[in-house]
Amino acid sequence: MKKRRKADEQKADWRSMLRAIPIRNAAAQAEPLHDGTMRMVVPRRRPKFLVPPISWILRPSTSRTIILDRLGSHVWELCDDQRNVEQVVDAFAAAHQLTFHEARVAAGNYIRQLIERGALAISISDQSR
Repeated sequence: MKKRRKADEQKADWRSMLRAIPIRNAAAQAEPLHDGTMRMVVPRRRPKFLVPPISWILRPSTSRTIILDRLGSHVWELCDDQRNVEQVVDAFAAAHQLTFHEARVAAGNYIRQLIERGALAISISDQSR
């Protein structure tokens, strides 16, 4: 009985994530390259521990550069602050002749990596739950 309840909860989380909207980081700068890839520069926050005199010695970079391959570039273009994750996956599947589940794995991984690197955020509204 507990396994069934846990599976139902995971399915509900999966569905609510599909209704979430990926939001671009307004401070991120994306530059398409000639071969279909993309270079992104995402600003970093200054670490809280970095105060004088430590900041006199350690000089971390103020931005992070991300290089996206063609598929990652396509996912970035589909994340236009209007489409939810399910719509991004549907468009990705149609463009690359994939099933929804194949596209969900690929596009989902790109979205997750872009979130981890600070290029995207996820908006989950109360209506999407």
